[in-house]
Amino acid sequence: MAVFSKNAAVICSQKNFNSEDLLWSMKRYEFYIFDLDNTLIDSREGYEEAFMAGFREFGIPYDPALYNEYISTPLSVTFDNHYPNSPHLFEEFFSVVMNTYDKTCLSGVRLFPDAERCLHRLSKEGCVFGIVSNSFMDQITPILKRLGVENMFRSVVGKDRVVFFKPDPEPVFLCMKEMGASPKNSIMIGDSVNDMIAGKGAGVFSVLIDRDDQDIGCDECDMRISSLDEL
Repeated sequence: MAVFSKNAAVICSQKNFNSEDLLWSMKRYEFYIFDLDNTLIDSREGYEEAFMAGFREFGIPYDPALYNEYISTPLSVTFDNHYPNSPHLFEEFFSVVMNTYDKTCLSGVRLFPDAERCLHRLSKEGCVFGIVSNSFMDQITPILKRLGVENMFRSVVGKDRVVFFKPDPEPVFLCMKEMGASPKNSIMIGDSVNDMIAGKGAGVFSVLIDRDDQDIGCDECDMRISSLDEL
């Protein structure tokens, strides 16, 4: 983690789909690949503590209203907006943020209510789940265990399991391989443009979830939804 309605799923192409077409297109997928943060889980508390620690250390103002932008933008880009061409300083900034997040990643973490409903409903239908995240595995694993859902996912791909992470499609391809899936029977769901680029790069139908009505521009997404209940 972008035509746009908040009351129903909306196809982001210019094709004319009626409700029966939409229902069919959403039901034909067997394999569901989810982004983690801001898609399945609300991890804001832990991330905000980490962001604020790094921002404070380098005198960067933190605006809570921009949280969704911070979480979907690479730290290097955020830092470069304030300290251009300063790779050594960025290493220090990155270390502060990540070391803090290692300590706070479980703070207040929870499944979004619609995510919990979606996972239970689709699992009863025999669907298979995977996760592709730009977090590290040693952050993802304890979160899934804390939430009691670690066994729901056949594949979990963090950024340290691949050479190139999102928006590169490599982690999506790895997730499909581990799930035994193919692009034609898989769907990618995420909250950022990077998720959509990665999904489309892997040839997967890609759905942008925008719970907060951010009106994210996203030419790469096939569909936009406001709740996982719409899947």
